[in-house]
Amino acid sequence: MLLFPKKVLADSLAGLNLWFHTVLPSLLPFMILSNLLIGANAVSVLMRPFSGFFRHFLGLSAEGGYAWLLGLFCGFPMGARLTGTMYREKKISRDEADYLLTFANQSSPMFLSTYVILHGLGDSFPASLVYVIFYSSAFLTGLCFRIAGKRFRLPSDTPKKEAPEQTSYGNLLDTSIMNSFEVITRLGGYIILFSILAGIVMQLPSPLCTAAPFLSGLTEITTGIHTISQTALSPQIKFISIICCTAFGGLSTVAQTSCMLNGTGLSIFTYLKGKLVNACIAGLLCLLAAGFVV
Repeated sequence: MLLFPKKVLADSLAGLNLWFHTVLPSLLPFMILSNLLIGANAVSVLMRPFSGFFRHFLGLSAEGGYAWLLGLFCGFPMGARLTGTMYREKKISRDEADYLLTFANQSSPMFLSTYVILHGLGDSFPASLVYVIFYSSAFLTGLCFRIAGKRFRLPSDTPKKEAPEQTSYGNLLDTSIMNSFEVITRLGGYIILFSILAGIVMQLPSPLCTAAPFLSGLTEITTGIHTISQTALSPQIKFISIICCTAFGGLSTVAQTSCMLNGTGLSIFTYLKGKLVNACIAGLLCLLAAGFVV
């Protein structure tokens, strides 16, 4: 930081802008709403009509399906946060929580469309191909861990009988808001820190500088996607590299996920294994697709 003060300042501002303009408005409302639903024991009621799909197609309970659904559409680290919260509140088992960690924490469709496709790939590849590869690789990752863990016994969708509680909805709302702001502020710190680290990686001396864009992508994906897109590599190599980095999520999201799992006893290494498998499957699908699309 002392060697590159201007670069560090620029990267920290970029991380702050990413958090304030993208992460904060897109995640905070869902965090507050999810805290309210979980605190009011309303998740199982809302998800009950879809429990058959979750049980047979994904091997998840209704509560696990909710964590998967929001992890898919809200982006990092919503899937990990809900998995940790559901497990902490004893809504899902340890086995289901470990299983969810392998595939429920993904980039959001908004991030894919606005940053990965438009900014990173441009017009080189159709958007539909990116969506198919990205979400197919996530599903196949879950399937791999479902088979490896022999998760063929379907979870019960029978509602758990719980002792009635006197719930103050005013206190629940206040707690949900304060808890969500605490979490989103922590995420901001991680995003800024890893944006700085990714920028420092780009200052590596030769010959390491040739690998700097890829190392940057493994550190923090937004910086990595930008740097990879600016290289003189072929469109196919850029495509494979950007999709693999996005599927992995970067060390920044690993740190964010570890923060979300703090105090649950769930292992970050389970999540890390899932993301590595996810990135490998995404890379294989990209290799197959790149041969047919110019």
